[in-house]
Amino acid sequence: MQAKLIVTFDRLSAPDFLVKSGSIVNSMTGNSHYQEPWIGQGLTLDLLTAAYGNFQDAYHASLTKDTLKIAQRDVARIALTDLIKRLAMYLELISNGDTAMLATTGYDLRHDIVRNNSNDLLPAPADFRVTHGQLSGSLNVQVARLANAGSYEIHVAKDDPKIESNWQHAISSVTSTHIVITGLIPGQTYWLRVRGIDSNGGGVWSEPISIIVV
Repeated sequence: MQAKLIVTFDRLSAPDFLVKSGSIVNSMTGNSHYQEPWIGQGLTLDLLTAAYGNFQDAYHASLTKDTLKIAQRDVARIALTDLIKRLAMYLELISNGDTAMLATTGYDLRHDIVRNNSNDLLPAPADFRVTHGQLSGSLNVQVARLANAGSYEIHVAKDDPKIESNWQHAISSVTSTHIVITGLIPGQTYWLRVRGIDSNGGGVWSEPISIIVV
């Protein structure tokens, strides 16, 4: 049987891998097509979710550029990659060639496979709000849940938001609420924007919001 799910995760940058793996975890949570137990792979949703959480924590810790934390991030990525590659084999077996089922998994499908009925970009998330966090140098972000979004990506900019190169990836989240960005500079004005991510990639960015960090 020819593989239909793309599992070449080694080609993805760390932030892109965070988004893609988060989309897979979110898509498999409560997925009626692939109910547990996932027989024969030694996998559970709890195990997958825990591995994703470990990588997410290690990724954000590595943003300090500490070499030890980068090494820990890479180890966590290897463990998560192994799980989602093994899961892909099981999903392809269970789907028996049903691409509509495979399209619900959060994985990308080969370009010669019809993935879904639309290649339209996700619209910009609505009800985008940013508030000060409980800790100094942190912000809370939330948007209304976006249908079909597997995860959400947030960028920040300290300088002119009209210049694309000023934007930097801040965080990815599989939920649309309770998103916390830390490590920001108190007294600094930041611009923030958010977009949804689905199997077709990134959607339309929201209008930027500015806030002074305290």
